[in-house]
Amino acid sequence: MDDSDFAKYFPTSFGKSSTSSKSKAAPEPKKASADDDGMDALRAFMPTSFGKQKTPKNSSAQQYEQWKRPAEQEKAKGTTKASAESSSTAQSKVALWEGGSKGSTKSDGDGSDDDSDDDSDDGGSNEDGGGSRHPSSSVLPISHEIVLNEHNKTISAMALDPAGVRLVTGGYDYNVCLWDFAGMDTRFKPFRCIEPCGSHQIHDLKYSITGDKILIISGEAKARVYDRNGLEIAEYQKGDPYIRDLRMTCGHVAALTSGAWHPAVKNKFITSSTDGSIRLWDVDNTRKQADVIAYKTKERGGRTPVTAVAYSSDGKMIAGAAGDGSLSLYPSSGPFLRSIHTLENAHAKGTETSGVVFSKDSQRIVTRGGDDTVKLWDVRNLKDHLAVADDLATLNSETNVIFSPDERLILTGTGVKKNEGYGKIVMMNSDTLEVVRTMSVTQSSVVKVLWHDKLNQIVAGNADGSARVFYDPEVSNKGAKLCASKAPKKRAVDDFEIDRPVITPHALPMFREDKIRSNKRKQEKLRNDPVASHRPELPLSGPGRGGKLGHSTIQHVLTDFVKDTTREEDPRAALLKYADIVEKDPQWITPAYKRNQPSTLYDDREDGNEREAKRRK
Repeated sequence: MDDSDFAKYFPTSFGKSSTSSKSKAAPEPKKASADDDGMDALRAFMPTSFGKQKTPKNSSAQQYEQWKRPAEQEKAKGTTKASAESSSTAQSKVALWEGGSKGSTKSDGDGSDDDSDDDSDDGGSNEDGGGSRHPSSSVLPISHEIVLNEHNKTISAMALDPAGVRLVTGGYDYNVCLWDFAGMDTRFKPFRCIEPCGSHQIHDLKYSITGDKILIISGEAKARVYDRNGLEIAEYQKGDPYIRDLRMTCGHVAALTSGAWHPAVKNKFITSSTDGSIRLWDVDNTRKQADVIAYKTKERGGRTPVTAVAYSSDGKMIAGAAGDGSLSLYPSSGPFLRSIHTLENAHAKGTETSGVVFSKDSQRIVTRGGDDTVKLWDVRNLKDHLAVADDLATLNSETNVIFSPDERLILTGTGVKKNEGYGKIVMMNSDTLEVVRTMSVTQSSVVKVLWHDKLNQIVAGNADGSARVFYDPEVSNKGAKLCASKAPKKRAVDDFEIDRPVITPHALPMFREDKIRSNKRKQEKLRNDPVASHRPELPLSGPGRGGKLGHSTIQHVLTDFVKDTTREEDPRAALLKYADIVEKDPQWITPAYKRNQPSTLYDDREDGNEREAKRRK
């Protein structure tokens, strides 16, 4: 074997090899040699290059394929679709508006009119032109989903920050979890879980308009503000429950129900409570609220719980819904003695209106009632609702209702008992509240629904403790796409943890040295120490008692001059020596009883012991 044969077994280059197709020629097919010495097996084990090898990466389509929602699963769950949209490619790209270039969609098998309207045509042309700042709801981002499992009870509160980078969830398990889409991988774990309010359920969570603060509303009477990393900033004052006038207390006196940040001022927020009040707070003042709105009602006792509260989009109005079924609007700048508008029978009396939201122009209000209805109102005329949607079951007092980013849809969740059906996200026309589409989520109630305008992703918080993020890789931006395509980092060889206790050799009984159990030598040393064996000074019974005036040397001199004779003195004689002084100059009680006080008689007779001694003599 000559030198040319050995050259075949060594690398042709060092470092990272180039993968460009232009610089590397196509490999020639291997020719079978007649004098092959059987070294092909050894040649297969020899490296062809040194350095870090580039691992092949999956394409973006392959990365998102595992999170795709299968068509068979939706059919089994009973997701309503049009008959013409049975293919899996048309699941998320369904036209929601009747008429126009987008086509039509049917909801729950009910016949929807195929006649096109002028308004819908205008909306479709505007969307096609790309003039809107918000993503179109004509293409639903529901083709893929990821599941965030950290809570073990109902998720009753959720919020996304304005940038869409972080998600915060809270539930009946008293925990608040913070999720970072950019920092998560496919294990989908939160970067922090806290229990901010002790054993109180979380009712509402809201990010501030700057995204640096989180308002936490729980079952206690105190609101809390945390920063975006889960550290507490402020805890606000609780009022005195024994004061009847709600305007005189420094805070809420009962459990909180809802809260909202001011849409224009970053340091102001409002809270509502079951004590029947809405309070306006300043972030920097934790001792007392800025203003109080005492919600007026005709109920017996003059109080009704305020179950939902919201700011208008322009920040000029505050809307509050109460347990007596009423809906009231107040000016955000005051005065708060009387409401601007009050609708007494907005929802059924005795039910909890769980959601109130304004449109972007602050002209429309949507409410989610505990009477299984969603109602649309015009702020300029609150005498009657514009539209109503019935048979939307709700089992939780935190079920919300939202507008889509382009305000062409209104979304809410429905409630079902566990394992007795599928909780759904219901999508309705924002003008008529006709159901456009329903999407099954889990076999539990859908409590919270979010649709972020920048991410174009829908988040659903469910009663089984899971939060599901729905997205479409083609129309969604960042958010769940970041973590769905990031595999967990492989652990290095030297990165290991021992799952058993580490025992040092000298900690075992067989290697442990015997210690001297006797304390005799130690006690002898303490007895010889004059400081350690000195008897402590006895406590003084009073100032200057026994000649002890302090710890100076004069106390030893005065001990011989001052002698305590109180023990040798007769107490009866000590009292009688003041009798003449009291008789001549009475100062205290004697002058008050001088007229009716009997004369003082002292017993001068001898006691029994003295008489017995005289008899014996």
